[in-house]
Amino acid sequence: MRRTERVFVENLGIHGFHGLIDEEKRLGQKFYADIECLVARDEAPSDTMKDAVDYGKICDLAHNISASGPFNLIETLAERIGHGVMETFPLVSTVRVRIRKPNAPIRHFLDHVGVEIELSRD
Repeated sequence: MRRTERVFVENLGIHGFHGLIDEEKRLGQKFYADIECLVARDEAPSDTMKDAVDYGKICDLAHNISASGPFNLIETLAERIGHGVMETFPLVSTVRVRIRKPNAPIRHFLDHVGVEIELSRD
């Protein structure tokens, strides 16, 4: 029997110096990340971390990638996090990364803007 696990992190707060405007790069700002990993298996995993995707390490990875910036675009941040997850966790078959920017420098009232990417193994 084929089964799919969904391992996810939602609303991870990340501080970064990303954006096109000089003030964004100088002052930094808050971003939120949702990271969803799909793991396809033929049988249930053992009850050990060797058969699991460590969501604590996913959080560390996202923070480290953000700190390696700055990036002009949050699309770049999402892409780097997605590739980092795929490289770090061979069990992950698909990763979806969503980055939200609550304080985008635009003149409209909104909760946040953002991007979402999805990467899959061939």
